[in-house]
Amino acid sequence: MFKPSWQTTCRQHAEAQALTEASQTWQIEPSDSLPFNYRWEHVQAVVRLALWLAYQLGGDIEIIEAAAWLHDVRKGVPQHALHGAEAAAQILPTTNFPAHKIAAVAAAIRQHEGLFRPPNAAPLQPLETAILWDADKLSKIGVQAVTISLSSGYSAGKTLGERRLDIATFVQTTLSRTVASMNTPLARQEAERRYAAMLALLNTWQEEELVYNTEIANFSAGR
Repeated sequence: MFKPSWQTTCRQHAEAQALTEASQTWQIEPSDSLPFNYRWEHVQAVVRLALWLAYQLGGDIEIIEAAAWLHDVRKGVPQHALHGAEAAAQILPTTNFPAHKIAAVAAAIRQHEGLFRPPNAAPLQPLETAILWDADKLSKIGVQAVTISLSSGYSAGKTLGERRLDIATFVQTTLSRTVASMNTPLARQEAERRYAAMLALLNTWQEEELVYNTEIANFSAGR
């Protein structure tokens, strides 16, 4: 019996979920033009990062890619990782995905939730689970992550200064712990590089604010 491509099907489910979420976030109809579709950008980034890690570290490519496409397929509900794993176990049997690998996909999705892990925690096992976790978190670190934050509905109505402070606080209090939580040495190295770039961008942004504010204050005082 013919079954559709698992890659196409997983991508379609991920995109449909992202569209629903974005429509709710921006409070528009699904048929309307979206200002920005964060979830879809995120999922595609996770797929790219997961495959990049997998090709260098090993692991089952099919399990990793399927898990990456479907990891947020139930985003928006409590315990989305648990419900996403259940959804993956229902979606994949309808496709030509190898049946004996479905449980591993669900297991990886089930464990991806959370932005950081306990200090000194052992790396997640197996490798496919570790790679999905690392890829998901890497997508939230770096210069692109800053631009995504600025494009989200969360920033609506805030000044540039307020947006910078929000991002800087999140970077320092949360993402620093994310970097330390990476499972694989390669992901940790990439996370540290992205984190440094993020800090440099925020520092440059702050310097621009200070320079012009100082010059204006000096000029006004001398008038």
